[in-house]
Amino acid sequence: MRILGKSESLPAEIPEEGGGFAAVGACVLGPALSAFVRWVLAEAVRNGKKRLYFLARDGYFMYQAASVYVQKLDLPVECRYLSCSRYSLRLPMYHLNLEEALDYICRDSIDADYTKLLNRAGLTAQEQTQVLKALGMEENPGTKIRYAQLPHIKNALRQCPVFLELLRQHSLEAMPPLAGYLRQEGLLDGVEDALVDSGWVGSMQRTLNQLLTSMGRTRPLEGYYWGLYELPEGVERNRYHCYDFSPEGQLRGKVNFNNNVFEAVFTAPHGMTLGYREEGGTFFPVYDRISREKQTAIETLEGVLMGYIRQDACQMAALEGGLQRRRVRKLLKLFMTQPTREESELFGSLGFCDDVLEYGNRCLAPVMTSRELGQHHVLPKLLVQTGLWKKEIRETAWYEGSVVRSTPSGSYHLLQYRIYKYLLYIRQMLRWRIKHATGK
Repeated sequence: MRILGKSESLPAEIPEEGGGFAAVGACVLGPALSAFVRWVLAEAVRNGKKRLYFLARDGYFMYQAASVYVQKLDLPVECRYLSCSRYSLRLPMYHLNLEEALDYICRDSIDADYTKLLNRAGLTAQEQTQVLKALGMEENPGTKIRYAQLPHIKNALRQCPVFLELLRQHSLEAMPPLAGYLRQEGLLDGVEDALVDSGWVGSMQRTLNQLLTSMGRTRPLEGYYWGLYELPEGVERNRYHCYDFSPEGQLRGKVNFNNNVFEAVFTAPHGMTLGYREEGGTFFPVYDRISREKQTAIETLEGVLMGYIRQDACQMAALEGGLQRRRVRKLLKLFMTQPTREESELFGSLGFCDDVLEYGNRCLAPVMTSRELGQHHVLPKLLVQTGLWKKEIRETAWYEGSVVRSTPSGSYHLLQYRIYKYLLYIRQMLRWRIKHATGK
């Protein structure tokens, strides 16, 4: 398995156990995890944070690693694992802000359809039938929704009394157990604390701040993230701390990174948080089911990663001195944008879902035909996003992995997609800069 160029030295010995995950885990993912967690802990100590909340599920390995380093160096930081998800936090808040609720329910995702949109609202199958009948869509709940259709669907839901009432009911029912869980986990203790997560948009920090403020918390939460492409409206920029890339810049770093791959490998061996239940005055998270295959894969990877972390902790004398950020970026670039066939087969077969709720029928990098790969070139992608191309395209969460799995000579496909990513992130960064320069 090719991970590093000939001129590179391995960051650690490749363990005998762990199968195909061993080389990538020991030479890429382990070093990246170590570097990020060391940075988080150093920043937390420097800023006087006494407690860190690692958000499920992207924060699972981060939490495990941080706990090892805190114990090794006897750091004055408490690490906690906070079981939550976008869904478990947003659903209880739908009744407080209808427009934000509709934005969230009608967000784009791979293979979005009416059923998936209404699942995000917490509606049962029977309730969904009522809403679809009111919308005149009862015969086509599985119809794939294109990006350009979402504004029209949002407007239809906004004017549907049946949908609005059901949404309000489910939201009100979900609020008390969530509030109980957050209070139980100490988020109202008055301790100097912060969140730790993968990042991308930072919406969970904003949502938690809104919830906690309504519960009486006066000090805003801060967050430490691997990277952020953008931020929610109305937040304080200085409360969002980035390790790798930020909304303002790092264009090349964003092009060389794939957040879907990151989420697929840095995850927990349990399902997403659906909500919370109370038993005898104690609140417990309710997890979704997870396939046995995915659980086994993540547990195998966990053994490799934690083996690296324990080895690293035994050798370290201080938080500083870990792998440099530049080196971490180089390692991840090789794995994410230039995977070998073996790497793309192994990791590309992992289950992945970018929806609010999980649907276990997709893999990270499916095998695709040449025509399907061509639909992700610059012009087709731009036409689809603008709504000028009405044809359905087959999506992939890891395009580079799909190219390597699908064809022995995919350099032209990769070049086209790389150009598209540059244009995508240039546009995103320009919008950010213009928006903040004008204050709008």
